[in-house]
Amino acid sequence: MEDPKNYKRPGSGLKFFLLALAFAFLVIGLHQSITVGFEYSYWIFMLSLSLVLLHRYISQKGGVDNKNGK
Repeated sequence: MEDPKNYKRPGSGLKFFLLALAFAFLVIGLHQSITVGFEYSYWIFMLSLSLVLLHRYISQKGGVDNKNGK
């Protein structure tokens, strides 16, 4: 039997990576919007937002499976 303290949920590394990457793109987008303007960094903000939405989708998908006991 596994120790509950050391238990790691499946996919938690992926979720952390997606959130960290989204934050990094947000910071890069802010820097680019200050230096060259928002219209040239819009795609970076959209990439960051899409990573946040993907993180949320994966989190909710895993949450539904865990609640049903599957």
